[in-house]
Amino acid sequence: MVDRAEQLLLDLGFHQLRVRIHGTIARIELIPEEFPRFMQEEIRLKVNEEFRKIGFSYTALDILGYRTGSMNETIVK
Repeated sequence: MVDRAEQLLLDLGFHQLRVRIHGTIARIELIPEEFPRFMQEEIRLKVNEEFRKIGFSYTALDILGYRTGSMNETIVK
């Protein structure tokens, strides 16, 4: 699912990104400079439609943007 979702975003012209899975929720991390493009209605609707086909119930854009290790941020040390 992640590979298909990330490939879709790459095909749409986004560059540095990750798709993280939280149950049936996809959390998209993009570099903040690409947020305005992602928020264009045509792009948002396409991503939502295609992510649903992939199997995600909901899609969210992480407002902190792309960062390595984000899945470890909730691990208690």
